[in-house]
Amino acid sequence: MKQTGTEPFLSPDGAEHGRVAAVTGAGSGIGRAAAELLLELDYSVVGVDIDPLAVAWLDDELRGASVAGDVGSEECNREMVEVALERFGALDVLVLNAGVPQVGPFETVKTDEIDRLLRVNLRGVMLGLQWGLPALEGSEDPAVVTVASVSGMGGEPYMSVYAASKGGVINLTRSAAVELGSRGIRVNCVCPGATLTAMTRPALEADPARGVKMSRVVPLKRLGEAHEVAQVIAFLASPASSYVNGAIVPVDGGVTANCGQQLPPEAPVALEVVA
Repeated sequence: MKQTGTEPFLSPDGAEHGRVAAVTGAGSGIGRAAAELLLELDYSVVGVDIDPLAVAWLDDELRGASVAGDVGSEECNREMVEVALERFGALDVLVLNAGVPQVGPFETVKTDEIDRLLRVNLRGVMLGLQWGLPALEGSEDPAVVTVASVSGMGGEPYMSVYAASKGGVINLTRSAAVELGSRGIRVNCVCPGATLTAMTRPALEADPARGVKMSRVVPLKRLGEAHEVAQVIAFLASPASSYVNGAIVPVDGGVTANCGQQLPPEAPVALEVVA
């Protein structure tokens, strides 16, 4: 029988745990929101972040553990899987969320910035998949959720390398879904739009006009919250999405539904009904 996310099993230390997830970039923003929600859903969670203090909160959780490291390295991904297996006896879900931003015109992008973005945003996802595969194959219902961006679904001015790296995550997700589906491993991708996080909120609070301008292109007329993206991640991680594989799911308030030739209405439009 497949696990539902709440059915317990005995880990090596004799404690009962439900499904086990590893979340990269769990120190803040969407990654932290996803880790917190999965804990609420009775998952055991291994959180990974470059900043050890950012994920130390997980060590205070009965079903939590932290790993500090660079997701672009073999060592970090190996440790992530080892901690999941040693602490909780399994690895059922990978949430490959860690990423770094980039803003600036083409001519200002430096070589080391290109290398950093591709290392974290794209290589980190590939290595997470590679190191996680053997453990995932031991799960009754393995799932991988990558986190890209709506910036990877189309062009984005002043975010060229970021958009390219996230576009790579989207097609890596599709390729993994096609290749690994026969092994029972589902791989799906979440693409957030502009989302309020600890990284973006201070800048928007300092310049409210910027937030208004950004929300102008969103049909729902507001920016997203990290917990809203986490809800979609949790669904794709769970057996409830058992026949969803290779999906690219925008969580963007409707931005990518617009072809872009016109902005969405500022307010509801009164339509005259003609008999």
